[in-house]
Amino acid sequence: MALKNTSERYGAFTKLFHWIIVILFAWQFLSGNIMTGMQRGELVVGLDQNAYYNWHKSIGLVALLIAVFRLINRSMGQLPAWAPTLTGGEKKAIHRLEQLLYLAMFIMPISGYIYVMAGGYGVLLFGEWRLPDPIGKSEMLALIGRWVHIIAGYILAASVLGHLFIVFRHQFFVKDGLIYRMLPARKK
Repeated sequence: MALKNTSERYGAFTKLFHWIIVILFAWQFLSGNIMTGMQRGELVVGLDQNAYYNWHKSIGLVALLIAVFRLINRSMGQLPAWAPTLTGGEKKAIHRLEQLLYLAMFIMPISGYIYVMAGGYGVLLFGEWRLPDPIGKSEMLALIGRWVHIIAGYILAASVLGHLFIVFRHQFFVKDGLIYRMLPARKK
């Protein structure tokens, strides 16, 4: 498999960054829901609320870094041709959903970072390294960062569901193997 995209298929880097982001977004969604639903002193899978918050912030910054790599990779190559079984409406939907997903890959971690820094919470990266605060405490900026993060989360969730709807429709109803275009081992 080629490292970069070709006109026929997605390259290894595109697939790798896609699936890393999928895993990181799934973790962020799960940990975000766990940490905001926990009570002080409560443990979930051996972690307290502070640990979940620190891991959520740390993984968010890793996701931002992966998003940067993903965007660089995308700009360095071409995209394969559309799958022939996609309708014109699906192509338009996929294009818009992809724009929203790329936007979310940047807006989510940046707004979260602004929220925690301006809110005075800070980032203890992986529970070990306190990151410097270049923003300073600002209640208004923290409030804006928080709400942008929350609203972007809902937009991201809706975009992911739209993406999955199209993929699952093609996998289970159209039965054209569309999903194999992004899997590491492509079905012949």
